[in-house]
Amino acid sequence: MDDEIFFEHSEDFPQHLCKKCGKCCRAIAAPYTYDELQKLAAQGQEEAKVFVNIFKRYNSVSEARTAVPDQVDNIINNLRKSNTDIDESKITFYYCPHLTDDNLCSIYSTRPDCCRRLPRNGWSLVAPDCAFKGWQFQQRERVKSIVRKLKESLMELELLSEDSILPDKNKTVKEMKEIIKNKIKPFEKYGALYW
Repeated sequence: MDDEIFFEHSEDFPQHLCKKCGKCCRAIAAPYTYDELQKLAAQGQEEAKVFVNIFKRYNSVSEARTAVPDQVDNIINNLRKSNTDIDESKITFYYCPHLTDDNLCSIYSTRPDCCRRLPRNGWSLVAPDCAFKGWQFQQRERVKSIVRKLKESLMELELLSEDSILPDKNKTVKEMKEIIKNKIKPFEKYGALYW
């Protein structure tokens, strides 16, 4: 199974669903600190370079909260789910300076991939009332179905000797089990162990 079955291609993203509320452009948090992003960009990491070149940093969480309170609180609350000790003051929020007053993108035709692929998957954090939530639900269910099938394959492989060669795959049972486990692993943070 190829990795692309897990996520839709960018041309399949339902951009037509966007309500153009502008919340995702007005309050963005990256998984890295501002300094880490700067270092990654300096090292040539393309996504970091694009991010630091496009988005502008808020001076504080309270400044971001003034712009988009529900989106900032949504991000912070979701971060707290995985880290209850999170220090709110350590979160850096960003905004896109290319958002117009009527919530349109002034660089739409040349916008970066991170914007073209939003939401990236069924687990991407979107605004509380985002129109992408239905699409995200469908994506999560599709991925869960694929992971369940992979887990079923793992169970079937448990019945075979690890040294056995699978003729249609030209791999040993042990190799195939490892491949399947690696396909499931990225989804463990979303609860794949319980699907």
